[in-house]
Amino acid sequence: MGLKGFLKELHRRRVYGVAVAYVATAAVLLEVLTHLFHNFDAPHWVLKVVTTLLILGLPVACLMAWGFEFKEGAVRSTPRVPKESKPALPALETTAPPSIAVLPFEDMSPEQDQKYLGNGIAEELLNALAGIEELKVAARTSSFSLASRGASMTEIGDTLHVRHVLEGSVRRSGQKLRVTAQLIDVESGFHLYSQSYDRQVQDIFDIQNEIAHEIAGALLPKLGLSRDVMLVRQGTSNLEAYNLRLKARQWLINPDPKTLNVAIAQLEHAIRLDRNYADAWGDLAWVYAYTSTWAADPAAPLMKASNAAAVALANSPENGMALLIPAAMSMLVERDAETARSYYERARAAGVDQSFCAFSKAYLLDGPLGHYDEAIAELREAHKRDPLAPNVQWALVDMCVASGRIAEAVASAEALQELAATAPEAPVVSALAFLAAGDVQRARSMAAQLDNIELGVYHGSPFLKFVIDAATGDLVDARRVLDDLLQQSAGGLPVTFWSLGEGYKALGDFERALDSWERAAERREVYSLSRMPLDNRNHPVIGNHPRFLALLKRMGLESRQAAIEQRN
Repeated sequence: MGLKGFLKELHRRRVYGVAVAYVATAAVLLEVLTHLFHNFDAPHWVLKVVTTLLILGLPVACLMAWGFEFKEGAVRSTPRVPKESKPALPALETTAPPSIAVLPFEDMSPEQDQKYLGNGIAEELLNALAGIEELKVAARTSSFSLASRGASMTEIGDTLHVRHVLEGSVRRSGQKLRVTAQLIDVESGFHLYSQSYDRQVQDIFDIQNEIAHEIAGALLPKLGLSRDVMLVRQGTSNLEAYNLRLKARQWLINPDPKTLNVAIAQLEHAIRLDRNYADAWGDLAWVYAYTSTWAADPAAPLMKASNAAAVALANSPENGMALLIPAAMSMLVERDAETARSYYERARAAGVDQSFCAFSKAYLLDGPLGHYDEAIAELREAHKRDPLAPNVQWALVDMCVASGRIAEAVASAEALQELAATAPEAPVVSALAFLAAGDVQRARSMAAQLDNIELGVYHGSPFLKFVIDAATGDLVDARRVLDDLLQQSAGGLPVTFWSLGEGYKALGDFERALDSWERAAERREVYSLSRMPLDNRNHPVIGNHPRFLALLKRMGLESRQAAIEQRN
């Protein structure tokens, strides 16, 4: 290191500042002690000893400043940086593809009210880095979940199969913002990169791009990324709209009936602030589409989802979340599997979160078509990237049950119990797995969890009761539950024809079950697509019933193999 480099390093490690502060403090202290010693008639040698100690303390303080960093109330070793003027790393010597997990940036603000901003910075960085083909990036749900548990770096690396972890902090004071980012090698525990960014709040998008470029340059120096490449896509220039969307994103990750209206209100507010905010429109479309599964008549939420997706795509034609909506509508409304498949492929190419894409495709395309192996393969791929995503886990349970992989279904159901899933579908699919394994007691315990679901009449609850009653031969209870549904329907309460069909099926009245399912398909009830084929293709009677096979054909759900055999 030359003299110029040494001087720059002294400045970076704040040695100058420490030295100046030390000398100033020592001078004030000597002045005070001189008066005190004079007033108390202290011997002259006492002041000489104190002066000598203070002089000897200066190099000690400078050495401490060189070796340690005092920041945010903590003391840690000062990370080394390479010789370049900017803090970028040399190429990492490893034969494995570079891999990284991005953790939520910790809120260090005095009011502790910037958590959503720290989460948003991390999420945008994650999305930016995920767009680099050569870089393996762990999914948001799992990395954020591990961080919330206080997992160690070793645990994060082992669970997510990554070599590096990017963590940081955000501290806001008025309109001033300090963002600190650190890149850690999981195997060694060393800080490979550390940098702080002091900006105004309105510069948050520039900060995200700068950090993303530094990390990309550290891990993938051969990419040749220029400093003006926009890795982070700025969806809006309205910071308040951006913040509202970040808050609402929590619902998409873990749907909860209790917070549904809050999430919708936040997204709608963000859109009022910026009518062209495609990401907010896309997220709102997903929320409406998802909640259509909780509605007896899905027409209204599906129409809202379709309209929101159309606005998102008009502003951003490759918005991944929005592309999932026409994929679903192609199957549910148009019965067009090939068009749906093309939309899923576009969404995946656009970089949509794989857990959302694999989940939607499993329930609305591959599962209904009976392509369980394809669904399971894509869900397992998503699970590797996002092992703590509840929706991926419960979709795996369902697909494994449908394909007869009961042991795998039970294992996935047990893993699902460890996740804090708030969606009512989670206990339903777990109960199906336990019931398929002959464990009625655990199935009943899952069904009991639905009693606290605040959804009014949740259609999955009577469905599960019918399945348990059929398995245990309790036709009296099945009749009671069905009569309750019929009375609710007669009284104008929302009841799906799909759930009525499941009641008749439990009683062994397959013709009336098929009557109900045909009406459910005509009404485009979501569960007539996502659940009815899944639960009945392998039924010993219904699976081969001519009316059932004809219904599948009318719905565009004839399997590829059946279509090939028919053509031959």
